[in-house]
Amino acid sequence: MQPSIKILSDEEVRHIDRLSRDVLTDVGFICEDEESVLIFAKAGAKVENKSRVYLTDKMISDAVAASVPVAELHGRCGRTPMMVGGDNLYFGTTGFATNYLDYEKDEYRPSTSEDVIEITKLCEQLDPPDYILAPVGATDVDPDYADLYEFKAGMLYSSKHIEAQAKDLTNAKKIIKMAEYIAGGRENLKKAPFFSFLVTLTSPLHHRADSMQLIIESAKYGIPLFVESGPMAGATSPVTLSDTVAIANAELLSSLVLAKLVNPAIPFVYASWARVINMKNGNVSVGCPEFGMLRVATTQMGKFYNLPTGGGANLSDSLEHDHQLGAEQCSTSLLPALGGINMAQGMGLLAGMNAVSAETLVLASEVASYVKRIKKGIDVDMSRESFELIKGVGPRGDFLSGEHTLEHFRKELWTRAIFDCSPVRNEKKHLETVALRSAVVRKNKLMSKYKPIAVPEGSEEALEKIIKS
Repeated sequence: MQPSIKILSDEEVRHIDRLSRDVLTDVGFICEDEESVLIFAKAGAKVENKSRVYLTDKMISDAVAASVPVAELHGRCGRTPMMVGGDNLYFGTTGFATNYLDYEKDEYRPSTSEDVIEITKLCEQLDPPDYILAPVGATDVDPDYADLYEFKAGMLYSSKHIEAQAKDLTNAKKIIKMAEYIAGGRENLKKAPFFSFLVTLTSPLHHRADSMQLIIESAKYGIPLFVESGPMAGATSPVTLSDTVAIANAELLSSLVLAKLVNPAIPFVYASWARVINMKNGNVSVGCPEFGMLRVATTQMGKFYNLPTGGGANLSDSLEHDHQLGAEQCSTSLLPALGGINMAQGMGLLAGMNAVSAETLVLASEVASYVKRIKKGIDVDMSRESFELIKGVGPRGDFLSGEHTLEHFRKELWTRAIFDCSPVRNEKKHLETVALRSAVVRKNKLMSKYKPIAVPEGSEEALEKIIKS
């Protein structure tokens, strides 16, 4: 049995569902995309002033009824697809950071396209992450092309499933075209899409044109959608956490309605970055207890609709590789995992998602592995074998040298990669932690073993041509 927690009762889940529906039917939302407004209106929504949309309860129920409970997300080079749904837990990276913490120089600096490539290579070598979204931005390229270069790096340097973010519809179409090239054609990509589109929503109740256009394009093509809402309690949503969940839920349900009106079979991951604003300084906080609590609550809502779930995890507000980083990485990973989240992403980010570092990513991988072991739970053998084993060893015996221990210890016991478990300190240590020094060693070792990904000959030039087209 896998361990699990809930933060909302069944009655409270139903209340938030009803509140969100009332918001969508009686308050409505702003939709800036004309095509989306027409799709909503044709399905029965009321529209005011060409952009204020009011859904019907039936539209919401029909979309929920078309829910696909498991999203099959493919990788390349023979990787087993991720089955996103049920009790399955996957950890991944996520994007948007524009600063890089350089360990060697002990300084923050603007991130570059070279950082994107190096981090992508490290993601390929580490396990987890199970999937990737470039966690760092390329600030040294034209901003109109940054998302394309991040996706290009993912395809050229990793075989794992990629979450792609697109600046607008034009770039979304280029991303699809780039993926078709790598896949060997449109039909091959449609058969096993190795990427999904990340769509971020704007709170409160405001659907940007680019977000809606991306949902439509993705649904038409059959590319899985990872749609996330990130209201900030006390700023872009009520400070009361349950009402923040309701706002996020309303925004996600309205997006689900649009996706299902375009393609009822489209895989849709219900994801959230609902968070809080720090009332001391006005900054967004992702390392606080409420962040993990909100993940549990939004995961419960997604599962209420029989949808795969996702959202932020493995994050920290810390600016350094310190105790705060480790504590917050662990708490923001464990709570969502025990809450049943399927795609938990944020590995490698620190400083409130404003920066990334290779060492943070290695530490995050260790934490994610640790949490996955807890989530796996304890298997109980109901047969008589356990009795016979204990009887065979008897009082005052030992199990260390037995065949049973040799056969089972690898699947029963978590194996650490960098966390220290030495009995005593036998030398004067540097001020940095043993775990951090181990992370540096592990990073260098993994990078030295990186092997190029198989891609069609001439891919670099072909993808560059698509980007600049």
